[in-house]
Amino acid sequence: MAEAAEKVRIAPRAVGEYLAQIAMVFAVQFAAGKLGNVLPIISGGVGPVWPASGIALSVLLLFGYQIWPGVAAGAFLLAFLSPISHIAATVYAAGTTLAALTAVFLLHRVVNFHASLSRLRDALGLIVFGAFGSGIISASIGVSVLYGVHVRGWSGFGSAWLIYWLGDSTGVLLVTPLVLTFPNLLKIRPRVRIAEFAVLLLLLTVACFIVFGDLPLIPVRLHVLAFAVLPFVMWAAIRFGVSGTVLSTLIIAIIATAETAFGRGPFAQNTPLTNAALLDVFFVVLSVSGMTLAAAIAEREQAEREREQLVRKQAAMEERLRLAAIVESSDDAIIGKDMDGIITDWNRGAERLYGYSAGEMIGLSISLLVPPDRSDDFAEIITKIKHGDSVNRYETVGQKKDGTRVEVSLTVSPIIDTESRIVGASAIARDITERKLAEETLLEMSGRLITAQEEERTRIARELHDDLGQRMALLQIGLEQFEHDTAGLSSQARQHLRNLAEVASQFSSDLHNLSHQLHPVKLDLQGLVPAMGSLCGELSKQHGIKINFVHHDVPVRIREDAALCLFRIVQEALRNVVKHSKAVEAGVELSGNGGGIDLCISDCGTGFNTQSASGKRGLGLISMRERLRLVGGHFSIESKPSHGTRIRVRIPVPRQNWEHL
Repeated sequence: MAEAAEKVRIAPRAVGEYLAQIAMVFAVQFAAGKLGNVLPIISGGVGPVWPASGIALSVLLLFGYQIWPGVAAGAFLLAFLSPISHIAATVYAAGTTLAALTAVFLLHRVVNFHASLSRLRDALGLIVFGAFGSGIISASIGVSVLYGVHVRGWSGFGSAWLIYWLGDSTGVLLVTPLVLTFPNLLKIRPRVRIAEFAVLLLLLTVACFIVFGDLPLIPVRLHVLAFAVLPFVMWAAIRFGVSGTVLSTLIIAIIATAETAFGRGPFAQNTPLTNAALLDVFFVVLSVSGMTLAAAIAEREQAEREREQLVRKQAAMEERLRLAAIVESSDDAIIGKDMDGIITDWNRGAERLYGYSAGEMIGLSISLLVPPDRSDDFAEIITKIKHGDSVNRYETVGQKKDGTRVEVSLTVSPIIDTESRIVGASAIARDITERKLAEETLLEMSGRLITAQEEERTRIARELHDDLGQRMALLQIGLEQFEHDTAGLSSQARQHLRNLAEVASQFSSDLHNLSHQLHPVKLDLQGLVPAMGSLCGELSKQHGIKINFVHHDVPVRIREDAALCLFRIVQEALRNVVKHSKAVEAGVELSGNGGGIDLCISDCGTGFNTQSASGKRGLGLISMRERLRLVGGHFSIESKPSHGTRIRVRIPVPRQNWEHL
């Protein structure tokens, strides 16, 4: 029912459009006929061009056979308003319509006509069947009607038929190609081309008036130079195709016909019949020459474009074959899929990596290769691909045919069709299991080295504090006691003892500070924030640099390794500030945010090039990176020469520890 109702709604619209086309064709056909009737009036009863024949053929070629009632109605009204009977007008309209229908039939059946006139066969077909062939039919019927009703403008049937045939043929040659190809003129975009075309038409118009106008300023008659306008037609054919050629010929025809009608030019020297016939022959020569040349050039250019396109296709095919061979022989798994996740391509590398053959996987979902616990990775990749983004070296876990898991690095790129729509994706999967094992081994070794280093630091700090520190304290006490027990010593000897006691005291203090640097006892006893604040205060006091330490929303419970990592990073960063930056002020900010701890160390000193950091600073950065890897954190450095340095660190903290200080 719905389909029937839709057809009922569509039918009236289609009928309305058809009737509108009929009305338009009727009006244009009638107007072209009235224009043609003007020419015999100004040329003694003989008209060299009948534009209505060209209009009739044009509309049938553009809109199809079904538009014939408009052609017939226009021709009938035109004849009806002339001094002939209604029956004669009907026969005349039928002849005009039949001639156009026959020409269209022959053009489609024999020539396989293209309205673009981009082939030589199209131009020749229009000349032979469209102009001369249809003119035979219309001239035979039209002249017979005129003689049947005793309306004839010339003496003799043969002369009347000839001028009728030439007029209809010329009308087709001048009007039909222009109607069919006029849109091509509107596609001229470069200003240079537009200027060239304007110059061509201007020069052509001037030449026409000089040759056909018998201008008073030129005392010599240039009648023998009628074909001097032919080079302009050739220019138009070479540079602007059929549309430019026909427009140029039409301008020549208009000016030559008008000047001949006023008794001027090379075609006004004989009888009206002879003048009209000579004009028609002249127009036919120009039209045929220009149109065939333009069509031949267009066909050659089209053949050249097709040849170049064929060469590009062959090169593309060879490239695809080469790429296919590379893909097939690649050790990496190369997989193609559509936007629904269905696998479309599967190479031998994929067979080796996942254990499935191409026949087993093509047509199935790529989700078979994704472990259930890593489905979020797959969804993230799909989202990026749908937005047109590529994914580079995305490390995840795949699942083999036997259910085992494999570490893979994915590089995924969207596949885009000619309409700039994403139709799928191409993925390269590389087995990184061995690399991950090596990284884990290296990470474990780094962890052991750092742990061993911290243990050794702790041991040395304990030895310094408990052994050497205690001995130095006893030495200081002994010196002070010795000074007290030996009151009879000279003042010089007593001053010497006091100096030794002060050196021992300073040495003891230095041992204490060194012990604290090697192992921060406050970190174990009081926590990260007090230890970090104490470190900033000590360094500020020792080196005369202002260090601003701020903290907020820091979790209460932090893993010992994470706390020690943050403390060591601040310690190393501030040591670099003191040694290298020449800054007078630095800042340390510690904060909790979004399930992690953020640390920022900044200074306004000399800065450095992060790409070429070397020496102790480079080793310090490597140490920071390795410590952060062990606790799952990461950091970034922003620094430029003379613009200071900013180090940003982030370490994840479990939610259950999220109780702020």
